[in-house]
Amino acid sequence: MNNYFIIGKVNEGKSHLFNLFSKTHKTISNPKANTTIDVIRKNILSENFEYNIYDTPGFFKFSDFIQLLNKISVLRLDNIKFIYLISSFTNEDLKICKQLYSKKYSLLLFSFKKIDKKDYISNLFDKTFTNNSDNFSSLKKYLSNNNEKQISKDKNVNKKTIAIFGKENTGKSTLFNKIMNISLSKTSPQLHTTRDSVNWDIQYKNQTLEFIDTAGFIRGRSKRKNLVFEKLSLEQSEYFIKKSSLIILLLDANSESRLDLSLIGSLSKRNKPFLVLVNKIDLIDNKTLYQHKFLKYLSSNHNYYSSLNIYFISALNSSKSKILQIISNQLHNKFFFKTSYLNKIIKSINGELGKIRKNSKEFKIYFITAFTINQKNYFKISCNFQKKDIKLHIKTYLSKILIRELKLKGVNFSLIF
Repeated sequence: MNNYFIIGKVNEGKSHLFNLFSKTHKTISNPKANTTIDVIRKNILSENFEYNIYDTPGFFKFSDFIQLLNKISVLRLDNIKFIYLISSFTNEDLKICKQLYSKKYSLLLFSFKKIDKKDYISNLFDKTFTNNSDNFSSLKKYLSNNNEKQISKDKNVNKKTIAIFGKENTGKSTLFNKIMNISLSKTSPQLHTTRDSVNWDIQYKNQTLEFIDTAGFIRGRSKRKNLVFEKLSLEQSEYFIKKSSLIILLLDANSESRLDLSLIGSLSKRNKPFLVLVNKIDLIDNKTLYQHKFLKYLSSNHNYYSSLNIYFISALNSSKSKILQIISNQLHNKFFFKTSYLNKIIKSINGELGKIRKNSKEFKIYFITAFTINQKNYFKISCNFQKKDIKLHIKTYLSKILIRELKLKGVNFSLIF
């Protein structure tokens, strides 16, 4: 499949051109210089043709362009072609186009306005789109006619999309780059490093997984200096969360807050697999104590809408294989229940548990929630007995009922009261 990279100097309209092709995954188009800082991909697909198109950061000078070219080469793509966008053809543009021509890249020249052919060297380009008032229509038609759809046996139709979401500076881009094994998404301690959602595919266990690195949600209003960018970034994030097969909420182990709970609550309502990764666990001294406190804090402050699956990781130090195994387990997880469903079966469970009494008081369950922590499954039971009064035979009896009602034969889990 052909890969077309839109390149050009800063503020030439690359994001606008990308958005004309990509009507769903739109990048932020803004007059402010260097709005686009990552390489953004969109697959253009129809019944008759298919190709990938990419938005890229603009450059000021030749050395900036060389850095971009090196970044593109790291992506290890075949059939790379360039769409060079200009408003006027300068000596710097000529130098860059000669460089691409010398490397035998296919190069298309495009402008939103009409430019006279005498102002550039047409021999450098495979095709030019500078002669009409509507050059975009000509370019779009050209790409449609020259990119016949390929039927590949390796193409996995059961593609899964995983959206990485969270507050600012939790390590989303670091995690994304670890999974991709390339520095595709820019990382920085500054806010709004990631503005556009960055997406890329990998193959894992004979399945195609598309990962989305979304922009961070800014928690402090005093830090919100780019309100327009944040609004557009969150609109992009919402689009990818809706289309995802799995939502990953990335939290910072050094930053517990009420916002964590509100994000967990809002995202877990989506009625799709949901995973919480607590990042930067490597910075915590007593990890066992921290995990115990984290669970207690979460369970005492939040009524789960669906099963929570929580893992403590380090995006810097955890291996790629470990992270992918966690994600794969969640995509095929059998221990996943909506809390509303669990609470529907409470009435029948209480009927069976009614024979268990203490001082003439029947055992009664109020709520059941389910969660997984580091691959260990738990049911949290809220009931009318004190924890010290819940003997082993009660736990065993209740476990048997849950196994039968939820078809959990062969699945290991523990009960927490």
